[in-house]
Amino acid sequence: MKPRDPLYPEGFEKSENLENILPKPAKKDDDLSLLKKFNHKLGIYLSPNTTDISENEKKRKIGIIITTLILITLIISSYYFLVFEPAQKELSFEKTTKLNELHELYSGALTTSPTAMDLENKIENSNNIEEIRMTNIINPATKEWKSYHLKSIRINQDKYNRTMAVYSNESKNVIMPCEEAIELVNKNNAEILSQISFEKPNTVSVPILISRLQAGAGLINVGSVVDIYTNSNYTNDSFESNGTAPDISGCTVLAIMRYEETGEIDSEYSKSDMIVNGNDTNPHENTKRFSSNVLEMIKGSMMKGYNEKETLNMLKSYGVRLSNYERQINLGDLDAQYMLLVETPQDKVSYMLNNMDNIVLTIPTTDAPNWMINEINRTNID
Repeated sequence: MKPRDPLYPEGFEKSENLENILPKPAKKDDDLSLLKKFNHKLGIYLSPNTTDISENEKKRKIGIIITTLILITLIISSYYFLVFEPAQKELSFEKTTKLNELHELYSGALTTSPTAMDLENKIENSNNIEEIRMTNIINPATKEWKSYHLKSIRINQDKYNRTMAVYSNESKNVIMPCEEAIELVNKNNAEILSQISFEKPNTVSVPILISRLQAGAGLINVGSVVDIYTNSNYTNDSFESNGTAPDISGCTVLAIMRYEETGEIDSEYSKSDMIVNGNDTNPHENTKRFSSNVLEMIKGSMMKGYNEKETLNMLKSYGVRLSNYERQINLGDLDAQYMLLVETPQDKVSYMLNNMDNIVLTIPTTDAPNWMINEINRTNID
């Protein structure tokens, strides 16, 4: 008996006969046939020189390739013209619209604002229409304009605690107290505030000779704050009125003079009474007559002909009081003319002088005199 080889374990030789003992798996003819078919087709495409292809099959394959290329081209073109290009146009339109809004609100002093630059970059780099539409411009712009204007008001105030608002889109100036200017800033958003700048009032007193109609029906007083309109769209210095807002606002009336004829007084008051007793008739007439010249009385008081203090107290605001009495009795001298001294922004002096015949001074109800306030209240109560 041979010794056992450690490298050749016992029973190993028996495994050689396992092939005869265990059954072999059956071959799948179908899988093999499919694989052969695939290899055959692949060989046709990869090795056209070694494979015999008929002319009809070549034509058919070329037709399929051309048709496929045409379909791909049509799909790509349709996508570009029907989807991609309109989307890009809409995106470009939204960007342009948003940038225009940005440049309108961040104009003038805020043109170089860091916030404006950040918003502009965000809009230009955006590829989403909804993102562009949701970009909020007015809120940060309003916040920055308010901060800027409140500082500007403090800097641009005169010794009377006033400032002047200059409207760039309406070509008008408004002189107002600083408190009113601060209120204006706090009440409005960037759409209004971007059109306003505040400057220190640079005003002069302008003398104008106007009719009673132009002078607020003669009912304005010294110290009245008036708005000035133009009753024609075309004026001598080519200024075109906008027809709704005053051309100059917040002007102060410094002095008023009426024509001297207004001070000539020749008045007679007569009251007749007749007593009849039988055949006796006793007529009785009570007549009062007054003749004077207001200007001459003032001259006389200056020359010590009258008591100067009493005369001036009696004639104080004579012209304005006369206009008020005329208003109350609904009868007055409509042909009266007035010379007014009006505080006006310096850049509007030429306009005032060249359009003296066309301007109209009005009294805004916000600065209305007491009689106007009383009349408005009485009307509302009635």
